[in-house]
Amino acid sequence: MNQQKTFDAKNFTVISGQADEKELLGKFVYFSLGNVLAEKDEVEDICKNLGVSYNGRRISEVDAYRNATGSINDRKVMMVGDQRHIVKIYCRDNHHEGTLYSRELVRETLDTQTNHYEKLANFCYDRATDLFTIRDVAMYDSYVSEYEIYEYFHKAEQLFEVYRHCLGRSQIDTIVQHQLDAMDALPISVHGKLFFVPRHTMHLVDPFEDLIEALNGVNQHSAELIVNSFYVVDDAKQRQKMTAEFYNLVRKEVQTYQERAENLINNGCQSAAVMNRLIVRIDNLHDKKRKYEDLFQQELDALDDEFQTLGLFVQEMQIRTQGFRSQKAA
Repeated sequence: MNQQKTFDAKNFTVISGQADEKELLGKFVYFSLGNVLAEKDEVEDICKNLGVSYNGRRISEVDAYRNATGSINDRKVMMVGDQRHIVKIYCRDNHHEGTLYSRELVRETLDTQTNHYEKLANFCYDRATDLFTIRDVAMYDSYVSEYEIYEYFHKAEQLFEVYRHCLGRSQIDTIVQHQLDAMDALPISVHGKLFFVPRHTMHLVDPFEDLIEALNGVNQHSAELIVNSFYVVDDAKQRQKMTAEFYNLVRKEVQTYQERAENLINNGCQSAAVMNRLIVRIDNLHDKKRKYEDLFQQELDALDDEFQTLGLFVQEMQIRTQGFRSQKAA
């Protein structure tokens, strides 16, 4: 193997450059989405061209309204007489009734003992009429003029039009996370977005890097999205380290699925579809465990008791779903 460069990262031996796949355990992938914002249609085209699951990410007008008003955030240092005052201007939740959503634009004046709050206006969105309006404008505020209040409103209006056609950080993170799940990737216990991708899905790393780089190309914010990857040597030390990371991840998943299953059973869930979705996820977790056992060349049996308990929950849910089908057939 032509080993171009080897270094130690948190006791994991990684290699940059090409390598013989038989001598590899997998790849480390790290990335940063930053403050990403991209047109929905552009993201959909990128996913289609790269064969990445888009998952039909839908943009909610209400979420766009909240994101737009939530982006209004200003800080002013002002002199009133010979006193220096610091004020913050932002939106906060105020009222929701039916299809009408309202958020207050407030002015917070910082004080050494207690902060003072004054309402400047209400920014409202009516989902039924699709109207974004301003109401109850403060006419004579000591720190913020009526003109400035309308400037904040116009900024929120403009941002609303952007957000209603764009995907933000959380929505794109969902797309990226589904792709990581498809790679059976393990999150590594260090600060940042660092994942281990096993050997059997390393071929998906290049399209994943293409996805992040393409999203960077359509990102409307200035922060750059970053992605890179390194090969991981296959030896006993690395398998031991990655086994520990596997247990960190799977223990949390097993506990989560146990809690969900117990909750569905104890609350008498009547939806076969809901229980079947959980059963499929548990089956996928078993499949991931088998694949990692092949990769690490050992039985991952430290969680056998937890998996056995999970299996009992699955049996109970299967009995209940079969009962639902029998009732419908009767």
